[in-house]
Amino acid sequence: MRNPFRLLPEQAHFAPELERAIVDELYKRAWGAFAALMLVLAVAGSILKEAIQRHPPIGRVLMLMAAVTLLRTFSLVLLRSLPSPRLRLWGFVTGSTLIAFGFAELNIISFPYLEPPELALLGMIDLGICSGALMSMGSSFLTYMLYVIPNVGSIALVVAFGPSTRWNQNFLLLGCIYLAALILLAFQFALAYRREILLRMEMSEMALRDNLTQLRNRRALLEFMSLESEQVLRSWRITPDPTHPRPALSLGILMLDLDHFKAVNDTHGHLAGDAVLKQVAAILTETARKPDMVVRWGGEEFVIVARDTDRKPPSRLAERIREQIEQHVFTLPSGQTIPVTCSIGYSVFPFDEKLPEILTWEQLISVADSGMYFAKTHGRNRCVGVMVGDQLQEDSNILNRLEQSLEQTQVDGLVRLVD
Repeated sequence: MRNPFRLLPEQAHFAPELERAIVDELYKRAWGAFAALMLVLAVAGSILKEAIQRHPPIGRVLMLMAAVTLLRTFSLVLLRSLPSPRLRLWGFVTGSTLIAFGFAELNIISFPYLEPPELALLGMIDLGICSGALMSMGSSFLTYMLYVIPNVGSIALVVAFGPSTRWNQNFLLLGCIYLAALILLAFQFALAYRREILLRMEMSEMALRDNLTQLRNRRALLEFMSLESEQVLRSWRITPDPTHPRPALSLGILMLDLDHFKAVNDTHGHLAGDAVLKQVAAILTETARKPDMVVRWGGEEFVIVARDTDRKPPSRLAERIREQIEQHVFTLPSGQTIPVTCSIGYSVFPFDEKLPEILTWEQLISVADSGMYFAKTHGRNRCVGVMVGDQLQEDSNILNRLEQSLEQTQVDGLVRLVD
């Protein structure tokens, strides 16, 4: 039988985020469950008052359950900080299962001291707890089952092995029907919750992708770089430790523009232009490494962010991309084939080792764009890197000077061009 919780192949990459969302939901509802359990224990204590007087261990079990419930709830505060959602899940499951077995023990040891109406009330409490747990644990079918089975199973055992009366038989039958309904509801709840999360994830991903090429878009780049750039800069702020050296991080930033792309649209139509863009996107995805990010910047422009470059200019990656596009046979919807070339500008973030914060990553996009424009105006179908020069100072106002004249900034020693 096919597992209904199994993700489709195209949804597989959502698995870690889905697991994290389910665990977060469990933890979010833990405080409400704590209040409900403490209230239930108080009601159970009232029902079992006479039984406790006849058999004091029942009272001790109640007190122990209250302590476990309190300890489990406050331990979740500590478990919440664990980085692994799986460890957090099993921490939650452990506490919930202990509480469930506490109810099971309470049912078994109190049975000989209860009258049928009291046993019925205790059974109603157990099934009511399972109903309440459905709301707080239903997003995790496994957690819910580990909680329900000991709790309700103990009542079933007590009734099944008790005196064979019509009352007991009816109570057991109703309990089994009610339990089966709860399990079915929990199953449906968990399935619906997963579908809801996956739908949100898919919609969020659609908002971060370009509709035509299926590459990431500018918004995705902004979200990615806001975190990645801060991590890179933080690695440069750490005081070096000679005994435990940690290499500072860096990113390669490439700006790519297709040569004479307007002529493709004008001559062959926009459908042909779209076909070219899709094929370029496929080439970039195949050529870039898995950790790298490929973005459609707009029109026929693309941005590639190469991670972990060790301060080396991404010249090899740029040249490999240029060659792949130049050698590719672009097929149009009409069946006709055309050659396409590109111009690439690139740089490295942070721009300067001594002044890592002199340019932001957004400004480095402009620097790479200047390199790309230089390649355009000097023959096209080439790669030009813009790297830091020997004369760069903190007050160089490099970005404005780059925009005025890339050649002059090279003459002044602010940058050096890598061709």
